[in-house]
Amino acid sequence: MRPHWLFPLLVVAALAGAPALAAGPNTVQGMKEAGEILPFEVIRDRVIASSQGEYVGAEFDAQSRTYRFRFVNDGTLFNVDVDARTGDRVNRRQRY
Repeated sequence: MRPHWLFPLLVVAALAGAPALAAGPNTVQGMKEAGEILPFEVIRDRVIASSQGEYVGAEFDAQSRTYRFRFVNDGTLFNVDVDARTGDRVNRRQRY
């Protein structure tokens, strides 16, 4: 039988470590706080304003520090890759 005090202790220990993991140096939040990348919202708004089609989502690649934004236009999916450090477009390609 486990002591009744063990579960609350484990929950507190897990929660205490969560903020450190959430803003680690290899997370989007950690990179943004360190000034390595621009805020997502700034980049997203720029890309949406300069792209045709319906925005359907984005992914972040921590290794290359790029966002891939996805749009659908006339039934065709387009990817727009953007450098998260500068906000500049890296690539735009059609995906079938």
